[in-house]
Amino acid sequence: MQIIFEKLSMEHQKPIMEVFNYYIENSTAAFPTSVLPEEFYRKFMEMTKGYPAYAIVDPGTHEVLGFCMLRAYNPFSSFNETAEISYFVSKDFVGRGIGEQCLEKLESEAKQMGIRHIIAEISSENQQSLGFQNKYGFRTCGSLKSIGKKFGRSFDIVYMQKDLDC
Repeated sequence: MQIIFEKLSMEHQKPIMEVFNYYIENSTAAFPTSVLPEEFYRKFMEMTKGYPAYAIVDPGTHEVLGFCMLRAYNPFSSFNETAEISYFVSKDFVGRGIGEQCLEKLESEAKQMGIRHIIAEISSENQQSLGFQNKYGFRTCGSLKSIGKKFGRSFDIVYMQKDLDC
């Protein structure tokens, strides 16, 4: 599927929060336990300052299909070569190659920034994401057992890492 990447801006606030809130309400892929207000979008803008962060847009309809971003893994300079990755694609567009395009774009820009390691933090219940990350070269490097609780059940956080050839 053909998509375009638009740098995150305030015009993307409503549709991106709709995508994120879908995952909040229906899965453990997004960690909050209740829907977030549109104003939370400003937090995404803050978290990604200085890093690539994009709305995923259908070039024909201009519909926002999701978002993808890198952000600091840790604020201390000893971790400047490491970033955390996130992507959320509208449920109606999952499985159409959008995630792969997001990963390619973010990896390319990460390399240009001197980032050598990308970390993904994933709910143990999110088998689709775990499989996707594994397919594209991420390896499980650890997990924190039963630290998340949502929908009345506990879940693990799985950490996956991909080392980039810079």
